[in-house]
Amino acid sequence: MNEQTEMETKKKDSVLFKPLVRVAEKYLRDYCNGKQSDDEKAKIALRVLSVYRRILRVEKERAEIKAEWERLITGVTELKRLTKRRAKTGKRRGVKTVKAKPS
Repeated sequence: MNEQTEMETKKKDSVLFKPLVRVAEKYLRDYCNGKQSDDEKAKIALRVLSVYRRILRVEKERAEIKAEWERLITGVTELKRLTKRRAKTGKRRGVKTVKAKPS
């Protein structure tokens, strides 16, 4: 439970990157409109946006994997529960009662 609260308070990389992405987008917008002329800064801004898109993709994939894992754990738990029920009912049916013969 400690790990879960720790992960909830930890911000995603995409959230941390957002201010830098805003600056890069603004610079590229100005560059395309002719207000900025530094090619090197424009290349760096493009790289920032590229990395940001990759981060978003990885976070999406991570969320999908987590959801699939949770479904798998739920399925395994259900299977165990059903197997225990069958084992208990199977033992009852298989047990033969022996009546004592009167002497």
